Amino acid sequence: MKKGLARREQIIETAERLFYKKGYEQTAVQDILDELNLSKGGFYHHFESKLQVLEAICARQGQLDQAAMEEAVARRAGNPPDQLNALFALCGPLRDDKPDYAALMIRAAYRDGGFQLRDTMRRVMIASALPLVNQVIAAGLADKVFFTRFPGEIGELILLLYANMTDEVAMALADGGDAPLSDALSRLEACRAAVETLLNAPFGSIVLYDLARLPRLHAALGLTEEK
Repeated sequence: MKKGLARREQIIETAERLFYKKGYEQTAVQDILDELNLSKGGFYHHFESKLQVLEAICARQGQLDQAAMEEAVARRAGNPPDQLNALFALCGPLRDDKPDYAALMIRAAYRDGGFQLRDTMRRVMIASALPLVNQVIAAGLADKVFFTRFPGEIGELILLLYANMTDEVAMALADGGDAPLSDALSRLEACRAAVETLLNAPFGSIVLYDLARLPRLHAALGLTEEK
């Protein structure tokens, strides 16, 4: 790895560790510089801001997610609905398997604005998931498990629906309110039913979000103690 790229990775890794330890808002650029014994010029050569570092963390996570989704799809060959469910479990902000990362992104993107980061997260999610979603839909159509007259467009539409609904759930989690969360989860269930309808999939075969995943996210966000 070239020296410049190695330094950039060091900044990303150090910033991510500090964001987990201190919180994104509580971590200053100077904290990152102190950890690396790096000058301001050395930092700003690679990044324009602390937010840009967080976006780079998000992009790198998207690459890891794509590899995990590819593996999940391969393990569930022959069962397109299950493959699709595995993809949904591994993309978006509601990751219970990486609660520290999920909590970091929810706090930074869904509290006090965060529009730019939310847009980055959405673009990364769609870019990493769409090729595999289209692959799974094509397999489901071939197996006659799914049916749609729009095979080239339906995958992106489903991901956009999913992104909108998970945004609502993440916003409710960031606010910490039970009523907004309940409303968002109800709309997420409506979205699940809509996805089944769009694909003409068997009733109950699509699971956009397993509610059993919520307790770890609650604990990571400090809303409850994890049992």
